[in-house]
Amino acid sequence: MTPKLIRGIVLHVALSVLPIVLIAGVLVPARAQTSTKERVEAFAKLPNWSGIWELDAFVGQSDGQQFSAEGQRRLKYYATVLKPAFTPEYQAKFDAILKKVQAAVAADPDHPPETHPPLCVDPPFPATLTPGMFEWLVTPEETTFVSTVGAVRHIYTDGRLHTPKDELWPTLMGDSIGHWEGDTLVIDTISTKPRLYTGQLSGFFFPTSEQLHFIERVRMVDHDHMQIDYTVEDPVALTKPMHATILHTRVTDFNRMVEETDCEENERDPVINGRFTTITH
Repeated sequence: MTPKLIRGIVLHVALSVLPIVLIAGVLVPARAQTSTKERVEAFAKLPNWSGIWELDAFVGQSDGQQFSAEGQRRLKYYATVLKPAFTPEYQAKFDAILKKVQAAVAADPDHPPETHPPLCVDPPFPATLTPGMFEWLVTPEETTFVSTVGAVRHIYTDGRLHTPKDELWPTLMGDSIGHWEGDTLVIDTISTKPRLYTGQLSGFFFPTSEQLHFIERVRMVDHDHMQIDYTVEDPVALTKPMHATILHTRVTDFNRMVEETDCEENERDPVINGRFTTITH
């Protein structure tokens, strides 16, 4: 085969492939543009929950300060509606916890026992009832709840089901999936560790079983208020589902998330031997 013939063959192949390369170069950006457009449209369908939020009971106060009169009223309301109807077995567990706490308080009223997680420990599920400030990060595939006290919840809204049972085990925040009903995010959570924390509303954990099923309906009722409707089911620990509605209020005196605690420094009321102890200088 002569060099001239070889060059002719190479040129023929190159000319044959060139249209395919050009077409591919056109099609790939077209797909990318379509994908970007679809994603922009998907975001446009989602509500705008940007901003910083906090439970309305904590408005007007911060850690270590007194609750406002309105905050006290809201706390009493939440404590009433979040009162569970335990089965006899779990009522006995709850009574034992309450008795232990009351005895510890009576023994040293000036230094109450630590009945909730330390500030430097991530708060357990659902984390929406604890002090601190919160953000809701909304995307088409997932909504992420983030708090300044270390809680992070991933709520998958991409159509996936719960993790299969043979791959599932209880975790701090459980396994959460969700879907949108208009501007309301419906969250279904299972497989949380067997304890339900209600923050300063009760002062300690409610004992629950590994069959706890938590349903939340979250929506922004207006520019400054986020409403969360709870339905708590536990066929082992509760005789009937527990229902409650809480309200988060937009934070207007901060324009970004802040760190609530510095675990490397002494806090004003550190826990010593299981009790809160005020440090004076």
